[in-house]
Amino acid sequence: MNINYIIVPVISYLLGSIPFALLYVRLLLNKDMRTFGSKNTGALNTLRIVSHEKGKTWGTISFFIVFILDASKGILAVFLSSILIPENAILAITLASFFSVLGHNKSIILNFKGGRGAATLGGILLYLNWKVFVAALVIIIAFMVLFELLMGGKKKILKHAVSEQIIGRIVGEALVVLWVYFYAPSLFYPVLFSMALVIYAHKDRISDQIKKMQDKKYFND
Repeated sequence: MNINYIIVPVISYLLGSIPFALLYVRLLLNKDMRTFGSKNTGALNTLRIVSHEKGKTWGTISFFIVFILDASKGILAVFLSSILIPENAILAITLASFFSVLGHNKSIILNFKGGRGAATLGGILLYLNWKVFVAALVIIIAFMVLFELLMGGKKKILKHAVSEQIIGRIVGEALVVLWVYFYAPSLFYPVLFSMALVIYAHKDRISDQIKKMQDKKYFND
């Protein structure tokens, strides 16, 4: 057996496990972001906590810094996989994508907790095919806004949808997998397995949003 089929998942997982958002917020604010907002260690929660402490400009800058760092984990994993497993590109990308997202979501450094993997998967798509990345982004945001409107949102729809609309996001993410199947089939398996991790990571926020809707508190955030 080619040992690289074991090395790629291990390296990808370890790369994904690097908690860039946690380190960034700690250096910038001397705070543990796991006690704030959604409590996950990702770019969006970085936006929330930094905006709260330093204003929207700093929050936006911080979001992009962390997004790029988290995206780079997936990009580097896929790049290395193409060198280590050149004979089977699709399997190499699938392994690297899945395990780098898994590392981000279940980091060994953070006792198997972490973020939700969207930025890491986004970086992989941007690296492999920027058109697929743009299409995925448009689909997900469109369904977040659509569900926000269907639920009665009227003010700051885009901002609130991106921050809070989990049901629409998951529907959009699922449809991205379907879109990739038809329009970028070479990326279907990498996207399918990695997106499953991203969707699963939102399970707690789904129940939270449903409860807020039942209590009529969803638009109070």
